[in-house]
Amino acid sequence: MKSRSVYRAHPDHASATALAREERGHWVMAALYPTSSSAKTVARRVPIAEMMPAYEPAGAYEAYAARHTDGTALWVRYVAGDEPVPVLPDRMSVRIRHDGDGPGYSGIGIITVTVSTRCPQCGGPRGFDTVRPHRFHHDGDWYVADRWANKCGHVDMYEAVLAESREVLLPLVPAPVPALSPPAEDSPAGLILTAAKKSRGMHAQQAARMLDVLGHSEDADRIRAELRSRNGHMSAMQAADFLHTLSSPVAEGGVQ
Repeated sequence: MKSRSVYRAHPDHASATALAREERGHWVMAALYPTSSSAKTVARRVPIAEMMPAYEPAGAYEAYAARHTDGTALWVRYVAGDEPVPVLPDRMSVRIRHDGDGPGYSGIGIITVTVSTRCPQCGGPRGFDTVRPHRFHHDGDWYVADRWANKCGHVDMYEAVLAESREVLLPLVPAPVPALSPPAEDSPAGLILTAAKKSRGMHAQQAARMLDVLGHSEDADRIRAELRSRNGHMSAMQAADFLHTLSSPVAEGGVQ
């Protein structure tokens, strides 16, 4: 039995434009083509509505073609109206974690790379406008990388982002490692760190009980909830890291 092709002989542009009109300014995947040349040709025709009646009048829609895991995708959006729509830039620069290129572990680093604003899996817009700092603790130091959430739902992994930056765009731009200041000693995270240094092997459950005694019951409950999600595997140092990360807003998902 022959497998069914993911491409349609006649893409349903009427349905795509209807959805785009309902969500003005938002990008919609209109069609999937087996070759980039076909998709790019259609993308050039959309803004001027050349041989594309579904996109009339001219200037009502914008379009671009981008790589998709199954070919090349055509993305369109409706822009007609008085209010301007946000510009979709071609590139985004982000800080990512990089542990070196050698065969062995050479220590953690933070580097700045430039990649496309198009998702490498579906071609949809990446979350370039959702980039937020992500603070994390490693080997006694605090670092800052970036996280973002892609509207298409696909998650970017740091290793893949690094490979992409090297493959098709700009070379790596070294950046100084921004170590974060440790939490204040009188903060819940700081209190746990102090106790954990004195009591080697201290568990998160013990840290939560200590916070209860010191009047930080809300943070203690946060640790217990996180402890349950980790099936009880959480040290006091990890609990301090968890609380300190919560003290600053971090973008959900998007990149890991």
